[in-house]
Amino acid sequence: MIAEAVDRGLRAFEERVANPRTVKQAARMLKKLVGRGMDADLVREIQRLRLQRVMAYVYRRSPFYRQQFDVYGVRPRDVRDLADLQWFPFTTSNDIRDWRQFLCVPEDEVSAVFTTSGSTGEPKRVFYTWREMQMLTNLAAASLRVGHPGRLWALIALPIGHGLWMGAAMAARAVERAGGLPIPVGAGSPAETLRWMQRFEPNVVMSSPSYMTALTREAERQGYQARLEAILLGGEMLTAAHKRYFQEYWGAQVFDAYGSTEIGGAQTIALPECIAFNLNDLHLVTEIVDPSSGVPADEGELVFTTLTREAMPLVRYRSGDRARWADCPCWLPFRSIRLLGRIDDMLVAGDMNLYGQVIAERIAQVPGATGRVELVLDKVGLTDRLRVRVEGGDVNANVVRQALYDAYPELPTNVQNGNLFLEVETGVDLGDQIKALKIVDQRITNG
Repeated sequence: MIAEAVDRGLRAFEERVANPRTVKQAARMLKKLVGRGMDADLVREIQRLRLQRVMAYVYRRSPFYRQQFDVYGVRPRDVRDLADLQWFPFTTSNDIRDWRQFLCVPEDEVSAVFTTSGSTGEPKRVFYTWREMQMLTNLAAASLRVGHPGRLWALIALPIGHGLWMGAAMAARAVERAGGLPIPVGAGSPAETLRWMQRFEPNVVMSSPSYMTALTREAERQGYQARLEAILLGGEMLTAAHKRYFQEYWGAQVFDAYGSTEIGGAQTIALPECIAFNLNDLHLVTEIVDPSSGVPADEGELVFTTLTREAMPLVRYRSGDRARWADCPCWLPFRSIRLLGRIDDMLVAGDMNLYGQVIAERIAQVPGATGRVELVLDKVGLTDRLRVRVEGGDVNANVVRQALYDAYPELPTNVQNGNLFLEVETGVDLGDQIKALKIVDQRITNG
């Protein structure tokens, strides 16, 4: 069977410690394979084989999913095809806070842990085995080499912080595995980052749209303009205006990616010519469901089932991201989506995850505030702007700003670096606002 042979071949590469030469060979072979017959039907058959395998695995290994199978009267053999997943319950972000119920390997076999951005309390932990880390590194490295086979000196201008964020860590590993030179300088002062660019003259930059905007503006201010071959972005929504700005100033091809720690990092890609994100259907089963009813929909919440995970596989994980199905004319044989923002109160702005309810709760404690808050997100040029409108006649704007800084200690740095414009307006009348919190994201409709 062709699907089984291709699946075995893919796993042979995924599960080894590949050296840079092997990665380059795999990238060339992958591109040839896609061009010579890895069509959507073959991808779907590989998905089906891997889905059957992972469902049997979590039934044996995961306390959480074993209980879910038993409660709902489902067995691994009942999931024969992708459509059969709809009979299985969803997994939520609150579920995985009890990570021990999801861990499918002994704790002494865990090799890496990354944390996700949470609204309150402890961040969610996601664990990986050594084999998984090799697989993810191999895949990311091969993806880099598919589009960029030559010199690869990559400036990684992504937040480093406490070191448990997956983005920056995986970027450095992938560049190294691909035989390139990672230059992880973080996302601090744009002027300092520009000095690192001048020292090392990278031909690739890996960053977020917000920070790349701040970096490009600093380059304009200084009159510095070096030609880049590729800019790889992720972490937040990339608008067409951002893409044109980076292409025109740096003369670079711009790649975009979407993912999360829960699903294994960046698991989608938008090539320079793409109009949507292409899903990694070889490692994920992706659904879009109505957020209220949970039934399949053309537009709604993204739901993921991981197909090759070992430490913490997830079945029907509700991402909280809103998307719709799309058609992308590129050469990749995968399904495509357009991202539309969040379904909950998380705001991705200025290279940060901010939660509306957390902001509202902090502002409610400010003297004079009535408790009603409106958050308006838009753009000034290419930079995100957050306007915080607070009801209450005697509210001090500086006290509100400090309350936000206390809630998000990294916020002052992002404001200072030009990643985000923050405006506080007090004394406004929100009498027509039914709920205490209202969020208006004008970037979705105007971007």
